[in-house]
Amino acid sequence: MKQGIFIAVVGSVNADYSVFMKKLPLPGETVVAFESGRFAGGKGLNQAVAIHRAGGDVTFQFAVGDDDDGKFLTNFLEDQNLVFSRILDTGTPTSKAFILVDQDGENQIAVVPGANYSPKLKEQSFQDGPGLLVLQLEIGNDNNLVVAALAKKAGWKVVLTPAPSSEFDSKLLEFIDIITLNETEVTQIAGGADFKSAGAELSKSVGLVFVTQGAQGVSVFADGELLGHVEAMKVDAIDATGAGDTFCGYVVAGLAQGL
Repeated sequence: MKQGIFIAVVGSVNADYSVFMKKLPLPGETVVAFESGRFAGGKGLNQAVAIHRAGGDVTFQFAVGDDDDGKFLTNFLEDQNLVFSRILDTGTPTSKAFILVDQDGENQIAVVPGANYSPKLKEQSFQDGPGLLVLQLEIGNDNNLVVAALAKKAGWKVVLTPAPSSEFDSKLLEFIDIITLNETEVTQIAGGADFKSAGAELSKSVGLVFVTQGAQGVSVFADGELLGHVEAMKVDAIDATGAGDTFCGYVVAGLAQGL
């Protein structure tokens, strides 16, 4: 049963073209894959679906092109019974991601942004809070900065997954209350010799920092200190694609429900 604070995800959708193989290729190397397919993806979509499945009251705003990939993604979201608002950008193709996955579930990803960068994503309105806005870095910094400012003005808290970290703009920190990221991303963004010092430093400007560590679990930081560490469940990984987005979604759903 859905309950708690309302959540909005403004973010990316990708048609994920995934290829599965024994080992990832080295630069210049050709490898033989054993399976491929098209899947619904994008960090925004992953977060929204995770929040929905975790019982959060969520709506998802995204942009697609007028093409087969856009129809495929829209149909997927309808099948999930997820509340969404779609922007149809007729002049731009739907975003695509090309993903290589090895037998241990590790991956390499390249994204062609397409309609995810549509300036129409700035055209958001937020009812007076409380509320939680969830963002990532696949819709462009201009879109994120405008949308985050609108949400804060309405009294919402803003959650960010800063991936891909190469797109991070420090101006966003002014609006961010909660951030979820992995141990590589936190050192890239905050500096420091290791993820613990980087997480502590980042938490001085962000209310809560969740640093995921893969099979080692997650560490949580606030006010410049490590609050605690939670061990991960032991599982046989099949595909790590979207793991960080799913983690963010479940954290947000839990926070919205007062956990």
